[in-house]
Amino acid sequence: MPIIESDGASIHYQFDGSEGGRVVVLSNSLGTNLSMWDAQVPALAARFRVLRYDTRGHGQSSVTPGPYGIMQLGRDVVRLLDELEIERAHFCGLSMGGMTGMWLGVYAAPRIERLVLCNTAAKIGTPDIWNARIEFFF
Repeated sequence: MPIIESDGASIHYQFDGSEGGRVVVLSNSLGTNLSMWDAQVPALAARFRVLRYDTRGHGQSSVTPGPYGIMQLGRDVVRLLDELEIERAHFCGLSMGGMTGMWLGVYAAPRIERLVLCNTAAKIGTPDIWNARIEFFF
């Protein structure tokens, strides 16, 4: 299982597509893992080297003590790019992944070639809404 270490967390990732292609990073939404992109990978892998990862606290990545912040999630992506020696990549994020992409666009813009933000916003919900959801599931 491919893993990199980032700020006390093990971040699981997966590559698809040919090694020489330009890299597109896919970032999952809250409560999902990198498999949420399975249907898109065949089409993308025909043109790109697809890098999917499980966001901290999701899938096979570490669950570290919370709360998590978008800055922390963005830094995990930068660390992933650094460890894999990827200078620039396209980035596509859905919902929470899109919020991570917004952080990257502001604080790591030289690392991002194209930025695709899907079904996201600068702020989604309130702490009360998210805490109620956490209580329900855990």
